[in-house]
Amino acid sequence: MKGFRSNRTSLSLAAVILAALFLSVSNRQAQPASVLSLQWYACCLFPPALAAPLANVHSKEDEARLQEARKLKDAGKTDAAIKVLDAAIEKNPVSEPLHTLRADLRSNERNQEGAVADLNQSITLSPQKVELFNKRARIFLRVSQLQAAEYDINHAFKLQPDNNETVTLRGGLYFKLDRYDKALQDLNRAIAKDKKNSLAYFYRGAVAFKKKDFKTAIADYSTAINLDPAHTFAYQSRGCAYGELGDYKAALADFNKAAQQKNVTPHIYFNRGRVYRLMKDYKSAVSDFTMAIRHGLAESDSSVPVFLERAMAYLAMGRTHQAMIDVNHYLKSHARDPRGYLLRAQIYRQLGNVQAELKESAKAKELGATVSGIKPVAH
Repeated sequence: MKGFRSNRTSLSLAAVILAALFLSVSNRQAQPASVLSLQWYACCLFPPALAAPLANVHSKEDEARLQEARKLKDAGKTDAAIKVLDAAIEKNPVSEPLHTLRADLRSNERNQEGAVADLNQSITLSPQKVELFNKRARIFLRVSQLQAAEYDINHAFKLQPDNNETVTLRGGLYFKLDRYDKALQDLNRAIAKDKKNSLAYFYRGAVAFKKKDFKTAIADYSTAINLDPAHTFAYQSRGCAYGELGDYKAALADFNKAAQQKNVTPHIYFNRGRVYRLMKDYKSAVSDFTMAIRHGLAESDSSVPVFLERAMAYLAMGRTHQAMIDVNHYLKSHARDPRGYLLRAQIYRQLGNVQAELKESAKAKELGATVSGIKPVAH
């Protein structure tokens, strides 16, 4: 069975990415060999004086606020922790540890733009800290800003050539670039050095998933989860792998677990909705598809056929009017997708409109579909 979707974020980070790269190149030297040629950041139009490093000042009072925020974070009070850091940073905007912790908290709350802005300041204050470039690269990979991620990874290697987290992130970058053999080289190397590297297992599982080796993917995702039980994306990805193998009960358990974590994305609701539909629990399927739509999935990732899936669930419930509304909406932006016309033909069949059914079937066939006896399934 096909069609389970991983996350794809269309978050607009152009301004903060440009600032990130600009602030980082102020002390640029000859670069090591990179994954790709990366010269575009040199076109930045800001005057070089703006990138002059600031002095990192972290007082005893700042440290007290930092520890207070950490305790709140550990207690699950993220909003309160951020408020403590907001007040401390307003009083002293040049404390790198304060900005770095707030970046971590913002990232956990899916405020990636705010997290990058904080890391930009942290890097300006402590430009020799390799972990700061790794943190920012990790966010850029998460939101698929690959050129920005590559710059940070290359710069981190320049600061510390054998840093294992950087090796892991480069493996993740190779994965995102569909260079799976290179990705496996880095990820296997990272795991050999650190058997508790949950991110490396996660990315290696993702490579196996892309190669359709779903059992191997499940094994690596499971290791990542054992090492980091709060890894939302590992639960979601393992659920997708179980779904591909037709183990819907296990897939549903993983999607439920993912939905309980911090970084819940609309893709989780979409994938769980597909499982419910395939298990013929159409009411729950409609509920999850609706939740995904409310969270903006159709706008943020147009490749996910959430309206088509909801239309199929509505049709299975006999709610032809709602099914027609959804499939019409889907076809407005996917006019070349034969699945929409096949589904609309089925709706007309239920309505007893044979002429309209034949017209829709002919359109689907014109677009390359095999019409006879087919049931549309989102790929």
